[in-house]
Amino acid sequence: MRKVILISSLIIIFVLIFEAYRENVRNEWRYYQKRYKEELKRLATNDQDKQLANNYDIKMRQIVLPGLNRVDRCIICHAGMEDPRMGHAEQPLTVHPGDILEVHELDAIGCTVCHDGQGRAVTAKEAHASGIPYWEKPMLFQPFLQSNCFRCHSMNELPQLTVFYQGRKLFLTHGCMGCHKLDNKGGQLGSDLTDIADANIHLKYPVDKKLIHQFRQNSNIAYIYESLKNPKAQSEVTAMPDFNFSEEELKALTVFLKALSKRAVPASYLVQKREGHQPEDVQGEALYQKYCVACHGLEAKGGVKNINYVKKTVPALNTLAEKMFLQEPEDANKVAGLLEKGVDITTMSPQLDVPNQGRVLAQYRTILNVIKKGSVSGKADPRGPEPLLHMPSWAAGLTEKDIDSILSYLLKLYPWEEKKAE
Repeated sequence: MRKVILISSLIIIFVLIFEAYRENVRNEWRYYQKRYKEELKRLATNDQDKQLANNYDIKMRQIVLPGLNRVDRCIICHAGMEDPRMGHAEQPLTVHPGDILEVHELDAIGCTVCHDGQGRAVTAKEAHASGIPYWEKPMLFQPFLQSNCFRCHSMNELPQLTVFYQGRKLFLTHGCMGCHKLDNKGGQLGSDLTDIADANIHLKYPVDKKLIHQFRQNSNIAYIYESLKNPKAQSEVTAMPDFNFSEEELKALTVFLKALSKRAVPASYLVQKREGHQPEDVQGEALYQKYCVACHGLEAKGGVKNINYVKKTVPALNTLAEKMFLQEPEDANKVAGLLEKGVDITTMSPQLDVPNQGRVLAQYRTILNVIKKGSVSGKADPRGPEPLLHMPSWAAGLTEKDIDSILSYLLKLYPWEEKKAE
């Protein structure tokens, strides 16, 4: 028994000594700092440079950021990130690319607020955090690195981030907000996207492992990408159509959505007073594309299938002029012009001067009421499944001015020439 205790004690002592040696002598960051010191000596061209190189200490370094609740130790390996002479070196000793550090103080913002990862880690594997279970913010890579710029910057401020802006344009022109909310605006059929970048993928359906590997073990990016590429992957019963986006478009949209996060930085870090994620465009066509096009189709021509719906497809809206009893282009254009200017056509003085004035105004009020309150799609087969697409209530999401702008755009779409030919 004594021998067993003795041998066990010796093994424990050996392990402790080995771990202490590995942690304090043979670790990665000491190796990289020694290489950096050697490079400083090689690059020294005068006595002052040589003295600075000799005085460079091999030690633990960190940036403490109380305002961000972060401690970043990335600089223990990335020793040359602020040294322009290290442009020739390989990672992790090379200088930081671009001019980012010329306009961002490293001591003020650190690394992980931009790059993600585990700032307190002291090994590359743990710092990059790829594949570490339940760590959902592994280090980002391009083009997804663009997403984190908007933690501090306004979304209208960095036009050089072309992939992000391509994704935002796609989001705003494919009717995504007809089903999804963003900053308390949008539809109710889909999930709220305000903080999609923080979505816990462990609460979702399993994400394709190949995609997780493709995106360097970043499960959140893989989840967003998969939801765009194959809407049925996260839920077999979904109203989201397959937009058949190209690979370039899928990545751009993923970059945009990856920027939607509730995790704000202190006000002192904001470059400008940050507006909401989506500055509102009051133009009718832009509003239609943002909120309506996914269900009512391009140019409001309808045709989008709705399971077990009495009319089979979502109604077209390009015949609004006819539904409002406006029988001539001049009358439709007159009403459209007034709505576009924000005129209340029900109370204007003098009164609206068009044929069938009473019917026109009554139908306008009815349409306004349906848009504000929403409507439920009728079932073709009472015993069949519920239609996936319903008209949501827009009373909270759109102002009356917004609705009038959309109606103005729709009135101008009426195919007068086709109807005359018929």
